[in-house]
Amino acid sequence: MPDTLLRPARGALLPALLLPLHAFALGASEMPARTIPECVGINIKNHSCAPEHLEGVKQSSATFIRRGFYWQAIEKEKGVYDFSGYDALLKEADSRGLRVLGVLFGNNPVHEDDKRGGVQTEAGRKGYAAFGAALAKHFKGRGILWEIWNEPNTKTFWRQDVKAGNNADFATEYTLLVKETVAAMLAEDPDVFVMAGSVSCLWEPSFFWTNACFEQGILKCGIKAWSIHPYGFRHPEQHLGGYAKVRELLAKHGAPDFPLINSERGFAVAKSKEGWSGGPVELAQTFQAWHLVRQTLIDRMAEIRLSIWYEWEMKPGDKEDFGLVRGEEKRPAHRALVALTEQLGGYAFKHRIETPNAQDFLLVFENAAGAQKLAAWTSPQAKEGPDQAAAHDVEVALEGVTETEVFDLFGQGAKQETPGGRLKLNMSGSPVYVALPAGGVKLP
Repeated sequence: MPDTLLRPARGALLPALLLPLHAFALGASEMPARTIPECVGINIKNHSCAPEHLEGVKQSSATFIRRGFYWQAIEKEKGVYDFSGYDALLKEADSRGLRVLGVLFGNNPVHEDDKRGGVQTEAGRKGYAAFGAALAKHFKGRGILWEIWNEPNTKTFWRQDVKAGNNADFATEYTLLVKETVAAMLAEDPDVFVMAGSVSCLWEPSFFWTNACFEQGILKCGIKAWSIHPYGFRHPEQHLGGYAKVRELLAKHGAPDFPLINSERGFAVAKSKEGWSGGPVELAQTFQAWHLVRQTLIDRMAEIRLSIWYEWEMKPGDKEDFGLVRGEEKRPAHRALVALTEQLGGYAFKHRIETPNAQDFLLVFENAAGAQKLAAWTSPQAKEGPDQAAAHDVEVALEGVTETEVFDLFGQGAKQETPGGRLKLNMSGSPVYVALPAGGVKLP
């Protein structure tokens, strides 16, 4: 199967829930829980989906994997579907408690052979819908979240016979495909979870394309979430503005609370057209670790129901590099993800504590028992590099507490006195974690 699902240096595959297989059958179409790490995943590809890779994903503490289900590879003869490779993948994922986000990707010349890319004809749509129905039937009850296509608003992944993507024709062609496919999948499994969108970038052209899809009724055809890929920004905090714009469009079309999923976003450790945040190249792996954690936390704050990191490991020969690992090397971002789960495992976002500095993020998380923890960092201005986040101190009041422990990005803790019940917290681009007293925190 060709590695064309995601652009050469991107794509995010979700790690799976740490639950036995029978638990999936009980809630096969459920949205991921809001708690960490149930809402965190990683993108894998053909070169990174072997059992040892899935074991690595499990050890990273992610619970979803995102993986392309390639139409042309599964249906080489019209009406004959070979799921054996994906059955093997699901068996390995199930054994490790990993859930799957599966992308129905690619056209198929046995149904439509216009060599344009995407799907434009009724024959192509019917073939793709039948493919979706076959997937829904074969994998019924497996807890898979299905996503229709990858970045259909772009020339790269829809069709290249135009000057620019994000146009009205792309939106019409994609909406027709989604409507026909979702109907076919629901006919096979009324509980199937299907999402659409997979929108590349959050900027005016993609908002135009999104609005065009919404105007044609894509939100009302049975999809259960809208997926986005928030590229185009230097820092995760900038995603908030893009998310807000998408929600404005949802509200305009009568669906203000429609679920959003971040099904792909990574930050590169090598200079690239997308995913490069700037700053000294020698610190790129450090910045990647910061951004993985900050993106995960920002998504929780923004009520993004699932966050897929791009990617597990780069393909050999790729110039861009978004990987959490490279061979046996576990990069700082991998260690930061493990620490994030150690610190906030079982916790869900509760609220943000406002400070006079809009670049400061003090986020309170809470678990089912009512225990609370604080995740805190500051961010640079939009056009600045990650190293330009201005470090400074913020004081928080911890009533009745004389000493606490602050954990750094990698989970290393250090005792810190709180004279007068005040904690002086050093804010930088690298998030820290603090266990909170029963009364929470207040700003002096």
